[in-house]
Parts: sequence; structure tokens; C-alpha cells
Amino acid sequence: MAFSLFNWIGLGLGSALVLIPTVRWFWKRFDMPSKFALDIIRKRKEDEKEAQMWASIELQIQEEENKKREYYLKQRERIDTAGKSFDKNQEIDVWSKLGIKVELDTTINQKTDSKIASETFELTMENALPIKSNNQEPDWELIKKMSNLDIPQDGVPEAPDLGSLDN
Repeated sequence: MAFSLFNWIGLGLGSALVLIPTVRWFWKRFDMPSKFALDIIRKRKEDEKEAQMWASIELQIQEEENKKREYYLKQRERIDTAGKSFDKNQEIDVWSKLGIKVELDTTINQKTDSKIASETFELTMENALPIKSNNQEPDWELIKKMSNLDIPQDGVPEAPDLGSLDN
């Protein structure tokens, strides 16, 4: 029995209609990873999550250490600069930058220095707040400058609003 071309095409189509669903069923049924492979995949996912968690914790710890280090450095700098005072020239410069004319007496008598150093001073209520009997006229220039402190000045930036920084 010889098949014609039409018969061969029909035989191929019929076998394809039977074999394609059968192969698909076998593929879906037996092309699954084994339990061992599923355990390995699950373990890898858990390890990735754990590594990511530890990396974030280490980053947070590093940030906290950096903040502590910066805080201690600032504290040390404050302590180092707290005990320093100005010399007379720097003091004159500071007062002049504030707009106050100051003339410091640079000639100090050594005898008065030694006399002051040798005297013992006892603090009592009478000498704690000495009352000046001479009525000197107040420094009106200083009072005028102090009264204008709330008015914005050119070249001086405005102070930040501390209430908004807490948010």
C-alpha cells in the first residue's frame, strides 16, 4: 500500500494531534526541579535576604560610629578652644569689628600686679556687689547699637528658625 502525498500529510497531522499534547503533558509532569534542587534554590534566596539584612545592619552601625566619632571630635575641639583667650591686639580687633572704639592700656605696672597677686580677697555681701558712688553718664553709642540689634543689618545673614530644624 502506497501512500500518496495527501495521505502522508494527513498521517503527520494526526500523529501531531496525538503526540503534541502527550509530549506537553510529559514535559509539565517531569520537567520539575527535584526536591534537592528546590531546597538549594530556597536556601540561596534565604542567604541573599540574610546577606542583604546584615549589609544594612553593618551600614547602620558604621553610620552610628561615624556620628559618634564626629561628635567626639567636635567635643575635643570645643574643649581645646575653650581655654584659649585673646591677646590684647586680637581683643582690640574684635571690639573694633563690633564697632566699639576701645583703647587698652598696655603699660601695666608690675608693682600693682604683684600687690594684687599677694593680697587675699574674702568675698562678703558688702564687696560682692560693689556700689559705685560716682554717677557716670551711660555710653549712649553702645545703648543705641544694642537697641538696634533686632533690626536686620546689611551683610549679616538671618538666623535660622530653630523650631523648623526640629522637624
